[in-house]
Amino acid sequence: MTALQKIILWVGVCTALVANVAAEQFHIKYSSNYLMPAYVQFKNDGKSYGITAKINVPLYNIVFSAKGREANGQFQLLSYRDSRNGKNYAVAELDSNTIQYGKTKEPLKKEALKLPAFDLFSLAFQLSYYDRLPISFQTTNGKKLYPTENVVLNKSQKNVKMNGQDFQEITYKFKTGDKFITVKKFAGEKFPRYIAYNRDSDNYELKFDSFVK
Repeated sequence: MTALQKIILWVGVCTALVANVAAEQFHIKYSSNYLMPAYVQFKNDGKSYGITAKINVPLYNIVFSAKGREANGQFQLLSYRDSRNGKNYAVAELDSNTIQYGKTKEPLKKEALKLPAFDLFSLAFQLSYYDRLPISFQTTNGKKLYPTENVVLNKSQKNVKMNGQDFQEITYKFKTGDKFITVKKFAGEKFPRYIAYNRDSDNYELKFDSFVK
């Protein structure tokens, strides 16, 4: 093996090691106000991310899935799916210029992409990972878009005790229209321990229960 080949091999090994260190994933069980647990799987390799949230409510096996890229300390949504009993109910597809969204039984709406977009879980992990949001952005549940401009992100901290240990709990809260979104995490962690969201017919309150395989 020549010196050049050794250098190339060494660079390749180092790159793989860095990528492996950067790759993170969480498999989390949340208790929910629907009295059915929610199972959230999050994966992030430093360049792209994916989230799958499964909630088994009566008569519906609901799955929310989001995929996107990660750049400059921000998750950028590219695809969102709301599926029920194995069939897509609502979707959102984004590129650098446009967003298409809506219920799948209707023609999708198409608009210019003027603001960064998040679904609920991408938003929660954005706060958990990076401790910040864009000043203006929009959220989507596939069915609709909700522009939120000039956001005032309220952040507070307090000490909490759990299983005999002390933790610093960080709470993020901001207003969209006349509703609030609340996300909580423990300092040093990269996943939300609490998510509360209310809009239209969507009312969620998720609390961390445990990690699962």
